[in-house]
Amino acid sequence: MEKIWVIIIAISIFLIITLIYWKFTRGTIKTKYGHNWKIWGARTFYWHDAIYIITGITFLILVILKLTNVLNF
Repeated sequence: MEKIWVIIIAISIFLIITLIYWKFTRGTIKTKYGHNWKIWGARTFYWHDAIYIITGITFLILVILKLTNVLNF
């Protein structure tokens, strides 16, 4: 049962960081790509990079939570 909560917390952190990342970068990316933003190739590269960055940040937050004994897994 404890592992389910760790998974739920990890997914929640991932989704929250994704929302924050998107809010901060959407204006810059649309300005940078301009009309090409409607092409799926530009969006694919954006989300590909976003997933790597967000996964890394989520991993660091989970490690910090584990080291401070907030999460036990």
